[in-house]
Amino acid sequence: MLLTEEILLLEPGLEAVKAREEARLLRIIDELGELGMRFFSGQLPRDITGGTIKCIKSLGLAAADGDMKSGVLNAAASLGLVGQEAARNGVTEAVLETALALKALGEKTVDMETLFSLRLVAISLKEVGKEAVRQGMENEAITSQFCLKELHTFCKGSGDEFEAFNEDFFSLIRDIGRCAADAGLEKAAINAAALMEDF
Repeated sequence: MLLTEEILLLEPGLEAVKAREEARLLRIIDELGELGMRFFSGQLPRDITGGTIKCIKSLGLAAADGDMKSGVLNAAASLGLVGQEAARNGVTEAVLETALALKALGEKTVDMETLFSLRLVAISLKEVGKEAVRQGMENEAITSQFCLKELHTFCKGSGDEFEAFNEDFFSLIRDIGRCAADAGLEKAAINAAALMEDF
């Protein structure tokens, strides 16, 4: 059963964080990412609930708490890929869950003061949003825009380095908005324009 596989990977992943075994943690996150991709692409049974997003998020947050930057980066990248695969296959709940997981991970990276990790989280959010647009998922695209905006707000007052990156959020939201306009998703395009006015 898929859920059992995920739990069997989650526990060793948390142990790897405690033991500071980064290479092991990266392998486990990769396995979870592959499991999620296979699940959402229909290669695994669809009559059970996939928990890969929750597990990757948990390991990413644990890695952040342990100041294991590579683990955070890997979790962000894996969440982005799984979220895009979920969008390609019309699994709306998983797309929303991914966007919220990336936002939570992004907030942790601000606390860690690792700008590179925050960049990857933000780019992953943008890519999930753009894939949602391509699949006609307007609400999910709007959620990704709001998550980017909330990360921008969260970064305020976090230091000069992060203040400089704040401007990049404008372009990430704009990219989703342009994609939405091209796809004829009017609400998502208007939402992006409204959010950009606040910058």
